[in-house]
Amino acid sequence: MEPSASHAGGSAATSNDAQAGPEAVPTMIERLQRLTEGQETITLGELTKEIGSQGHAPLLMIAAIFMILPVGMIPGIGGALGTLVALIGFYTLLGRNGIWLPGFLAKREIPADRVRKAAERLRPAADWLRRHMHRRWEPLARGNVSISAIAVILIVTGGSLLILGAIPVTVPLVGLPITAFSLGILARDGVIVAVGYALLLIAGGAVWLML
Repeated sequence: MEPSASHAGGSAATSNDAQAGPEAVPTMIERLQRLTEGQETITLGELTKEIGSQGHAPLLMIAAIFMILPVGMIPGIGGALGTLVALIGFYTLLGRNGIWLPGFLAKREIPADRVRKAAERLRPAADWLRRHMHRRWEPLARGNVSISAIAVILIVTGGSLLILGAIPVTVPLVGLPITAFSLGILARDGVIVAVGYALLLIAGGAVWLML
């Protein structure tokens, strides 16, 4: 997959404005569920092509949710998801749409039944979020300064899972603030992004105490 060029600036690589907003969250869960239909496994390459075509924020949301669910506890998956998150941060920082995955990462398989069950469990939560999230504090959710800061955070935290991913509890800990960032960006809800920054401090402290 070759990344395509976009306009410079971090916010250009988050998600298409027409597809953003609280209603985008359940829509992405539905797309994820359809992706698993009739499949025994799905690869990160397929996930990136299907979900990532909508922008970086939807792909980041799915990757982060996988990190906090049992899917992220599968040996080797935590590190792979961390690498994907770091790549999303890198391409966001460059202001480019599309993500190129190295072959070994694109071929990494995830059991489709686990993904399908996760999507089914997430549907009620996604509908609740759609009702309770709102477009507010948008500079945090789409401003270049905040998006660039989040991109750097993604590179550091995602890359750290190549080492820390061997400690199972670190994967969901890192996934929590990333989930909040992705939801806030996708829904254009800066309050949720602010929660992500707070969770980042808490998760960072917890990981530090474990080391």
